[in-house]
This record gives sequence, structure tokens and C-alpha cells, in this order.
Amino acid sequence: MSKPSAQVGQHLFIGLTGAELTPDDRRLLKTIRPGGIVLFARNVVSAEQLRELCGNLLRDGPPHLVIVIDQEQGRVNRLRNIVGEAPTIVDLKKLGNRKLAVDFGRKTGQWLHRFGIDIDFAPVLDLELFGPKTDNALRGRCWGRTAEEVAQWAGAFLDGLQQEGVTSCPKHFPGLGAATVDSHEQLPTIIRSREQLVSEDVAPYVRLMPRLSAIMVGHGHYPAFDAAAPRRPASLSRTIVTDLLRRQLGFAGLVLTDDMDMGAITQFGPVDQAVVEAFDAGADVILVCHTPEKMLAAHEALAKAVESGRVTGERLADSQERIQRIREKWSRRET
Repeated sequence: MSKPSAQVGQHLFIGLTGAELTPDDRRLLKTIRPGGIVLFARNVVSAEQLRELCGNLLRDGPPHLVIVIDQEQGRVNRLRNIVGEAPTIVDLKKLGNRKLAVDFGRKTGQWLHRFGIDIDFAPVLDLELFGPKTDNALRGRCWGRTAEEVAQWAGAFLDGLQQEGVTSCPKHFPGLGAATVDSHEQLPTIIRSREQLVSEDVAPYVRLMPRLSAIMVGHGHYPAFDAAAPRRPASLSRTIVTDLLRRQLGFAGLVLTDDMDMGAITQFGPVDQAVVEAFDAGADVILVCHTPEKMLAAHEALAKAVESGRVTGERLADSQERIQRIREKWSRRET
């Protein structure tokens, strides 16, 4: 039987350098044995190329490897080279018919299913609370300004996506809609009361939770939830991941972090430390998507945390059970 530390790779989702598997990529796959690969625009050139890349990953990667992508609408369109321009949320909503969002979710699911992609990091459930001059990377990606509007429209897209056998992973819990800076660059502090956060930002997750198998936690700081110093991103906060999402809201599915290679994390300390803190906080899967050295450091840090007892075998087993449950939902290897 393998040591628990030998199994930690499945709790990491990593990225690839380009459009084909390089020798360095293959070494990472062999060393880390990640649970998943996250695809970006840099990995997508054509339908034939993407089909070959995904096939090689399934053949040469570790067993039960997950293939994941951010395929939203409008500006976040990793498949642009294959499917062309995707409709924007404005396009989908202008006729006031939510069936259009269901249909687009189904179309997205069909695209992803064709290439063997298991999980879509979509839809965005953040409320559009930011001003016209705010640059927080969410413009054009939010489905509405109110919890009800977001739940209805994003939920329609989610339903269509999952009808095609692709798992939806909404983001960025508990809500980045009030962020005034981009978490890719720095840590935003969300100045909202607890009452506002619960009744508005978190509400779409509560409304959609019976249909959710996975949720991505973002890198915002929420003083109303976690006022401890120093400022701690939600992705590293046990108060938010375990106490709020798990215990108070009762979410039993897979919890993933946003990318640990983002400025909101890296400006405050080393990624390897953040990865262990995220697992301590309650995350099941941690993303490290852009820098191979950080991927290796994250893997080593998590393995050491298991060997030292900081991460217990029971904690590891709980997350692995949730990973296994979501694997059982996939249908792509049957087609």
C-alpha cells in the first residue's frame, strides 16, 4: 500500500506550457501525479490538436486524471480558435429568455464533452457590484446585479452544461463582485457587511447548491467573515471554507481554490506555504497553473505536511472521497 504522502498529487490541479506535451510536462506528470490538468488558451490551437493533447493526457497521465477548463462566454473563451467568438451575457439576456442560457450551456457542454473535458470553471456567480471604472477582471462576466438575477441566469447556463455530462464549478465563493482590484494582481478586500454578504453575495450559491458538485473559492479578503490579522484570502481561511461553506451552508461537494499562482497569493508569501494553508482551511483541490517550479514546490510541501502529521490521514481520506464522488459523475470516457 502506498504511503499517504504518495497520494497528495491528486489534490493538485496544474497547467501545461503549451499546445503539446513536452518532456518537461511529462516529467511533471510523472513526479506530481496531479489530479487534474487545467487548460488555457495557450493549450488550444485547433480541434485536432486539442483532441490529441487530451488523448495523450489520458493515455500518459496518472489514472483518473481530470481535464478542466475556464469556458465561460464572451471574453473568457479558451476555445476561441475552435468555436470562434462566444456570445456575451448581454447577448444571451437581451431577449429575456433564460432558455437561451440553457441552450448555450448545452452547446458549451457539447464542445467540452467532444474533447474529453470533465469540469468547467463556470459560471461566475459574482454579483456585478463594481463601478464603471473598476478594473477587477469581472467586467462582462457577471450574470446580474442581484442574487436572484444571477441565480436564475447563471443557473440556466449551469443546467445546460451539466445536461451534457460536464460538471460545473461556479466561482468565486463567497463573491468578488465588490472587489475594486484584480485578484490576479493583488488581494482585494471586500468591504461588505456580513448581512450583505450572506443575503446577496452568497445567496446564489445557496440557491443553486442542490445542483452543485463543486465550488471554487476565490482570493478575496472578507473582514466581515474573517477579521484576523494578517489579511487572509478566503481560499486560505478556515472560517470561510470550513465554518461557512461546509458547516453553515452544508456544502458536501468538492471545494477547489483559485490559482495559487495569482498575485493575491504570491505577493504575501511563498506558494508552497499557501498550498498547505489552503488544505488546512478545508480545500480538497488546489490549483497551481503557471509556474512549474511552484507546482513542484506545492507538491513537496503538501507531501511533507502529510508526513509530518500536519495533514492527517483522516483529512486526506475525506477529500479523496469527495474527489472520487465527483469522478463517478463523469460520462466522457464512455463516448
